[in-house]
Amino acid sequence: MIQELREYSNNIFFKLLMGVIAVTFVLSFGVGGFFGDRKEVVAKVNDQEILLKEYREAYQNRLGALQQQFGENAEQFAEQLNLRQQVFNQLIDRHLLLTDAAELNLVATDLELQDYIRKQPFFQQNGQFDYDTYETVLSQNRIVRHEYEASLRADILLAKKQQLLGTGLVISDSEVEQTFRRNFEKIEVEYVYFDPQAFVEKTTAEDAELRKYLQDNPQEFQTLNRFRMEYFTIAADYYQDNVKVREREVRRYYKKYAENYVTPPEVKARHILLKLIPDAPENEQQEKREQLNKLLAEIKAGSSFEELAINHSEDATSAEGGDLGWFKPGEMVPAFESAAFALEAGQVSEIVQSPFGLHLIKVEERKNEITKSLDEAREEITLILAESRAQKRLEEELDRLAGLAGEAFTEEAQKLNREVLIAEWFDRTEVIPGLGSAAELVPELVSRKSGEMGVWKRNPVLGHVIYRLSETKIPETRLFEDAKEDLFKAVRLEKAKAVAIESAKKALTQLEAGTKLNNLVKKHGLKTETLEFTANTRFLPNIGDNTEFRKVGLHLNENSLFGLSLDGNRADLIQFKKRSLSEDKALEQKDKVRAQLLQNMQQALLSKELKRLRDSATIEVINPVFGTPGSS
Repeated sequence: MIQELREYSNNIFFKLLMGVIAVTFVLSFGVGGFFGDRKEVVAKVNDQEILLKEYREAYQNRLGALQQQFGENAEQFAEQLNLRQQVFNQLIDRHLLLTDAAELNLVATDLELQDYIRKQPFFQQNGQFDYDTYETVLSQNRIVRHEYEASLRADILLAKKQQLLGTGLVISDSEVEQTFRRNFEKIEVEYVYFDPQAFVEKTTAEDAELRKYLQDNPQEFQTLNRFRMEYFTIAADYYQDNVKVREREVRRYYKKYAENYVTPPEVKARHILLKLIPDAPENEQQEKREQLNKLLAEIKAGSSFEELAINHSEDATSAEGGDLGWFKPGEMVPAFESAAFALEAGQVSEIVQSPFGLHLIKVEERKNEITKSLDEAREEITLILAESRAQKRLEEELDRLAGLAGEAFTEEAQKLNREVLIAEWFDRTEVIPGLGSAAELVPELVSRKSGEMGVWKRNPVLGHVIYRLSETKIPETRLFEDAKEDLFKAVRLEKAKAVAIESAKKALTQLEAGTKLNNLVKKHGLKTETLEFTANTRFLPNIGDNTEFRKVGLHLNENSLFGLSLDGNRADLIQFKKRSLSEDKALEQKDKVRAQLLQNMQQALLSKELKRLRDSATIEVINPVFGTPGSS
C-alpha cells in the first residue's frame, strides 16, 4: 500500500518552479538569534501578516542551503544575490498564491500530506520511512511538527494551484523534436588551440615597449593591499556556560512541545491487497471479497500469510510477503490504520476496505506508546534553551562591539577574557593562522582606517572575529626595474597572441587548399584534441564557456569541414568529424523534453499569475529594511 500511496502522490505533486514558492527542508544550526525573537510584522498582504519569525526562518533555511553548497563563502553569496530581498518577495508571492488557492477551494488532504512526508529521504531508514527518524530529525533541528506539517500542506496547495495553471497546455511534436535534437544531437570535432605560449620564442621586446606597457597597464604591476591587525574571537559557547535556564522555562518548553516527547504506538504488519476502485460494480466487489474470504479461510487453517501474500497480493510489497514494516498512527489511510491498531500481535483482520481496495492485515509485533518524562527530557531541553539564549547573547554582544571606537578594543578583550592575537602583514591571497583565508575579511578592512575597530561575522560555532586595524599599506605601482622581468614576459606574450591568431588564419587557408591537419600541427609544435558536445553544452572541457567555439563548431558539416574560432585572444582551428543522435531511449528522452517544455510554459504562466495577483493586491511593507515586491 505504501507503494500505492507513492504512485497516487506522483500524480498530484508537481515540482514547484524557481525554488521560490516551496519550503525547502534544510537542516542547519543557528536558526534563532540573527534576527531576534520579536513578534514583529514585516509586511501585510491583503491584511494577512507576514511575521518577522516567518521571514527569519525562511531566510535561515535559504542561507543554510547556501552554506551546504558554498561553505564559508555562503554569506558573501547571499549578499551578492540580495538574498534578504529575494526571501521577502518570495514570502509575499507565497501568501498571494495561498490566498488564491483558498478562494479556489483547493485542499490538501491528510493522505497527500503523509505520502509527501514518507517520501522524504531524510526521514527514511534503509529506503523506508521511519517515524522515529522523523521525530528525531524535527526535534534535533528545533522544528515544531505541526508547524512543519502546516507548511507542507501549504506547499501541496501551491502545487495544485500550479497544476491548474497548466491545464490545457499542449506541446507540439515539432517543438519536442526540435528541442530533442538540440539537447541530444552530438557533434564531434577535432581542434587545434593556437596557444600563444608556443609562439613566444618568435617574439622580442625593447625597453621602450616595456615602459609603454607599464604606463598603459599600471594596475597589472601593483602590489596588493596589505594589513596588520589585532583580533580576538568569540563564539556562542562562551555564553552557554553562563546563561541560566530556569526550571519553569524547562517546564514551559516541555509543555509547549509535549508532542515531541511522545513516541506513539507502533505496529509491524503484513497485508494482502486486492485492488478495487471505490465505485467498482457490485459484482466485481463481491468477486474480490470471495477471493479474500477463501484466503482468510486458508490462513485460519494454518497456511502461511506471507506465502499467500507473495502469490495473491496486488501490491508492490507482494514480493516481500506483503511486509509493510513498522508504522505509526497517521501513516496509513484511516480505515487501514484503525483495523491494524485494533489487532494484537499474531492476529489477522477481517476484510478491510480502503481507497486502494480490499485488504487482509496481519499484525506481527506491537509497541506501546512511550512518553518521555520531564525528568528524562530535562537535559535535552536545557541544552536547547541554553544554546538559543547563548546565540542571542552573542548577537547582542556583537551589535554592541560593532558600535565601539577602536580605543575600546583592548579593554573589551580584557572584559571578555579573550586572548588578543596579532596578524602581521597579510593580503587577500594569504591565510591568517587560526582564521583561515583572508579573502572574505579584506573587503571589510579596505573600507576602514587605521585604528578602527570592527566585527567580522562568520558563524556562532567557529566564532566571530573582533578586530582593530593597526596599519594598512595601500597598493603601489612597481618601479620599472623591479617589474622589468614581468614586463618583458607580458609584452612578448601580447605579441605572441597576435602571431598565434595570424598563424591560425593562414592554417585555415592551407586546410581549405588541401593540406592535412596533422602536418600543420607538427609545423607549429601544437597538438590536436577531440571534442564532443551538443547545442546545449555550455562549458567545454579545457576550453570553458566559449560561445564562439560552439557557434563555429555547430555550423560545420560534411560540406563545410573547417572553421576558425576567434574569441578574444584565443584562436582555435576546428575540423568537423561527425554528427550523431542516439535512438536508444529516444522515446523516454522525448517524454522528458516534453515535460520540461511544459514546465517552462507553466513557469511563464506562474510569472503572469503572480503579476496579476500583485497588481490586484494590497501590499504594505512595514519593516523599512525591505522594499516593495519585485525590487532588488
